[in-house]
Amino acid sequence: MLWILCSFFVGLSLIKWTSDTYRAPVMFFMTLTQIFLLWMLLGVDIFGVKVGISPFRTLAEAMPDAPIFQTNPGFVPADGSGLNDLLRSPWIVIHPPILFLGFAMMTVPYAFAMAALWREQYRQWVYPALPWTLGANLALLTAIFLGGYWAYETLSFGGYWAWDPVENASLVPWIFGVAGIHAMLIQRKSNASVKASIVFALLAYMTIVYETFLTRSGVLGDSSVHSFVDLGLYNQLLIFMLVMVIIGFGMFFYRYRKMPKPETDAPVVSRDFMMIAGSMILFVTGLVIILGTSTPIIGRLFVDNPTPPEMAFYNQWTMPFGILIALMMVATQYLWWKKHTLETLSGALIMPTLLTSIITVAVVITGNIRDLGHMIFLFAGFFAVVGNGAVMLTLLRNNPKIVGGTITHVGFGIMLLGILGSAYDRPLLDMETVAYNAAVERGEVFDDDGFPQFQTIDVIQLEMDTPKVVGNEFIVTYLASEVTNQNRPGEQKYTLQFERFDGKGRPFIFEPVVYPMLANSSPGNISWTVDPEVRTGLFSDIYLYVGGSSLVQRETARIENEATIQAAIVAEEEGRSYYSPLLEIDEPELSIRFTGIDPSRDEIEVHIEGLEAFREQEWILITVERKPFVSIVWLGTFMLMFGFSIAIFHRWNDQKKREHKQDKHLDKPEYESAGDNDFETTEDKYNGTEVTTANGKSEKNG
Repeated sequence: MLWILCSFFVGLSLIKWTSDTYRAPVMFFMTLTQIFLLWMLLGVDIFGVKVGISPFRTLAEAMPDAPIFQTNPGFVPADGSGLNDLLRSPWIVIHPPILFLGFAMMTVPYAFAMAALWREQYRQWVYPALPWTLGANLALLTAIFLGGYWAYETLSFGGYWAWDPVENASLVPWIFGVAGIHAMLIQRKSNASVKASIVFALLAYMTIVYETFLTRSGVLGDSSVHSFVDLGLYNQLLIFMLVMVIIGFGMFFYRYRKMPKPETDAPVVSRDFMMIAGSMILFVTGLVIILGTSTPIIGRLFVDNPTPPEMAFYNQWTMPFGILIALMMVATQYLWWKKHTLETLSGALIMPTLLTSIITVAVVITGNIRDLGHMIFLFAGFFAVVGNGAVMLTLLRNNPKIVGGTITHVGFGIMLLGILGSAYDRPLLDMETVAYNAAVERGEVFDDDGFPQFQTIDVIQLEMDTPKVVGNEFIVTYLASEVTNQNRPGEQKYTLQFERFDGKGRPFIFEPVVYPMLANSSPGNISWTVDPEVRTGLFSDIYLYVGGSSLVQRETARIENEATIQAAIVAEEEGRSYYSPLLEIDEPELSIRFTGIDPSRDEIEVHIEGLEAFREQEWILITVERKPFVSIVWLGTFMLMFGFSIAIFHRWNDQKKREHKQDKHLDKPEYESAGDNDFETTEDKYNGTEVTTANGKSEKNG
């Protein structure tokens, strides 16, 4: 329903702002996709095959043969326990609307590409489609950020990305969308990427439908923590996906021979070749991610229960692609603003390469980096920042409104550096735990049966009001705990004080939260979850969550005892016998004295002495980690968003100028055949701005 609503508003915008040349065919394909989305809610029988299913059906309508409805047709199930507590974070509440806005907007380049194939007008469609493609990528990137930040600050696994199929469902269309943007930019200049622009526009939307099929059809129900079971959408999503693929690529191959070809092959040292090559690398990256996501389906051809790939699979494959993209984007930027030969390009890149090498060596030494792959990745990230940063500064001085693309390149480089740096997180442990882990690694720790222990621990036990040195950095004191019931029943809040071991700076407080997951709990089994606490720093965060406590134990016992009492009351009311669990007390010795009885309330009063011995020291188990450079990941993402936003306004204004000139000077058929020189945009002319290259020379843009 949210996807339909977003598509509705996107469709209204297209009706208002799309020129007469493309409005009709574009809206045809927008309507086609909307029909499939509506089928999800309505449910239609096609030759006996159910396509879509209503989400408003009752349980009796969905499962009429269930025994409960056979014996009691009027049975009404009790209300559910409500939204999962983990999904009540404002970050994850904002995430779905923006995600589906991105899904809806990514339909637009698909519709424009199909309109171009339909009308056999293969060049000019990229002008009106480019701002929409940029907007779709901005929306998907924002949704990816919100989901990643939610995972980081709400879930206790301490990361922001896990290569889950639902995460990949937004990442792959974004990657193909970025590839399409670069292909469109080249198409504005030449015929070198006419086919590539159309293919990427088709793929970006098709992968949205495909990834939706993977996550919402139930085929990955056992492979993803986010995936849904089969909700009756399998057939509908399968048909939706097949129709989009058949119509899209069917029309593409039908028109293939008629599409214009480049007059000559672009030389290797040219902006056309470098940008198309970069788009191809992005394409292969997306294919690898799709392959990994689809492994549970493909694997069924060979084994009964295939398992999805580990995170290492994605990391190992995407790392070299990220390095190539970071290196190529610098060369592409230099070639974009000025024609170069191999010799002149090499000369222009001497200073960025030298500066990057110095920075990389310094970071490798100070950061004690020993992995060769990480060293190369580090160099590529700094090279992207330094090389693109030099171009960005020049553009900011001369023509800031065309700086969007360069800002996104700098942001991408910063994000790569943050991703690599955040891989070097480490737990902060006390000396006792460090010594235990060292003994485990030496094979000196054995269990009660004499078998060696291999599992180290990364938790710290604190007793209340007893400071402990952690990580040789902080003195941590467990100050207080209480059941607050603040945001949900049974919620607990803990207070811990951190002081720097060297005495510098002010103490600071952590207040992590623990609460029972009522939706996942049963009377005899209470499921607890946590709200981690994060102290954000410029270059590193301190990440903390509670792994257990004496308060959790007491509250678990109390809740289970209340459930036992309630079960006994219900059994008595129904005339059944109920036997409570036996409570065994070995020590200490207790004296119990009967002191009174109250017949009116069915209560007795006893006095027990010796319970003081049961009182134990309040304790807590915590996990504390130092997370380096996570803020750098967010910074790079923000710069990507900012660059996309600038580019959207720039491309939108250019398109409005083109349409104005079209209405003023040319009729529609001539407009389609007109060359780019007839309608130079701000970037095409560049207003004669001089671009200062790294070798100090100033030359006007060609």
